[in-house]
Amino acid sequence: MIYLTGDCHGSFSRFSRRRLKRLPYTFTEKDYLIICGDFGLLWARDREFAYHSRWLSNLPFRILWVQGNHENYDMIAEYPLEPWQGGLVRHIVRDRILLLERGQIFRIEGHTFFTFGGAQSHDMQGGILDRSSPNFHRDRKRALRQDLPYRIRHESWWEQELPTKAEMQAGRDRLSEAEYQVDYVITHCLSTGMQEMLAKNLGESGRSYEPDILTEYFQELEEKLSYKQWFCGHYHQDLRLNTRHRILYREIVHLEELWETEEGTL
Repeated sequence: MIYLTGDCHGSFSRFSRRRLKRLPYTFTEKDYLIICGDFGLLWARDREFAYHSRWLSNLPFRILWVQGNHENYDMIAEYPLEPWQGGLVRHIVRDRILLLERGQIFRIEGHTFFTFGGAQSHDMQGGILDRSSPNFHRDRKRALRQDLPYRIRHESWWEQELPTKAEMQAGRDRLSEAEYQVDYVITHCLSTGMQEMLAKNLGESGRSYEPDILTEYFQELEEKLSYKQWFCGHYHQDLRLNTRHRILYREIVHLEELWETEEGTL
């Protein structure tokens, strides 16, 4: 069986034995759980990372995930790319926790998945700071004084959160080989058009997300790609945006749920 959930940001309480028992599912060692970005496991190579790696690898399912924008991309790059189920992955814990690389198509339990992680960070109105800059302390004090969120390059922000042209082209090439047909799409953010729909329906309680190179890329794919469902995280909502787009946050769902009710649907 295959299950999905959204952003963890390094907090894994939803996977506790007590929480899992509340779900209407019985997990087995053969099952997969896909996290739609911002997993947060790879942030620093410290005791917390070692503990969570052991704990997560002993859960009653294998974890697959795509990159979010809150990930340590320098740390991710330390793990080599390896073939798995038709695509390229990075084994964070061998055969138990695997990163599904961008622009890949995987065949898992008879289903095909196109994966493309990443998203643009929006919580950095105080700027992207660099510790090597002579103005670092001045700029940091200014951001703190104005109560503005900021990021620090290679500590809390990495430019790899957005894809390269080569990664996007690799995705196009693989989709072309598959005649632009897959069963499911797994990303962290949505296309430009779907973001606009989300913002419009949430109204004043929503948040404005500007288009970027990745949302425009997904817009291009939306116009060509044939698929059943598109799953993402990023927006800190649990809802079905429409009949083919499911946004996940804390909820854990079965891949092939029919969602016959309209609850949580815009």
